[in-house]
Amino acid sequence: MTVPDSRPVSQASFPDLIPGVLSFGSVNLLAGASGVGKTCLTAYLLTQIRAGLPVFGHVVTPPTAVGYVCADRGWASARYWLTKAGTQDIPFYSLADDASFGPSRLRNKGALVQILGECIDKLALPPGAFVVVDPLALFMGGNLNDYQSCAIALIEIRRLCAARNIPLLGLAHASKQKADKREQYKRLQDRILGSAAQHGYGDTQLYLASPEETGEKFYTFLWHPHTSPAEVFPLGRDPHGMFLPWDQAPEVLEEDTLLEHIPSTEEGLSFGELVLVSNLSRATVHRRLQSLLQEGRIDRVGHGCYRRKPTN
Repeated sequence: MTVPDSRPVSQASFPDLIPGVLSFGSVNLLAGASGVGKTCLTAYLLTQIRAGLPVFGHVVTPPTAVGYVCADRGWASARYWLTKAGTQDIPFYSLADDASFGPSRLRNKGALVQILGECIDKLALPPGAFVVVDPLALFMGGNLNDYQSCAIALIEIRRLCAARNIPLLGLAHASKQKADKREQYKRLQDRILGSAAQHGYGDTQLYLASPEETGEKFYTFLWHPHTSPAEVFPLGRDPHGMFLPWDQAPEVLEEDTLLEHIPSTEEGLSFGELVLVSNLSRATVHRRLQSLLQEGRIDRVGHGCYRRKPTN
């Protein structure tokens, strides 16, 4: 017996934006604590994906367009980071800035996904576009801790994305973390606020953690697809606050510069000489030397002299 194919009929077939990570018709969540930089990271991802540039070493197939639905504080906060990333000219819709939208409609839990569809349609994007919704929680059933309402909303949102032939990236919140790290969820994706239905009925989970949250020097970015292995990427920020791979971060490059000039000989090199040969400021040299000492990559020898620890 042949089972009829009940999938929505798409206008065209599009390859994954990032194979195995972001596919068409998918609903993906990017979570992190308030203020950690989710909007900034989203601006970086949009810029790379829109241009078809690699994302953390992964090949990207550019979408036909990108668009942004802002559902919380208004367009200004998102535009700040998109402007820095050079992607401020994309179609956008801001629910908070739309004086014609009656917020009381959001009290009707059964209408939330329909309202999301209306917001996306205001972007007037072609099939094959990539859409960001910030935050997606507003449209996910009205109670993030209710497994059933969350699951139903995600089923409906996935159908909405399939009908429009778009992948959706929804920003999400992280739950409040206890100070005692022994009482925190070990896996970053498990810290997403709300029911586990978000994992089961959504697609790729992405999480951005600050150095304070993990105890690392860098920001930690995770993506965990259902169909590919999870990957973790260390990130830094440039002088303008934009994210970039950790090995390109200013502090890493400055430490590498110092290490190039610090000898492994017993006498080492003095602080003053390191300032001269590295072409870095005294304050920067001091900070980076302290970091290298804490990491055990160099030793202090004599008075104000440093040598590189020999590699075994």
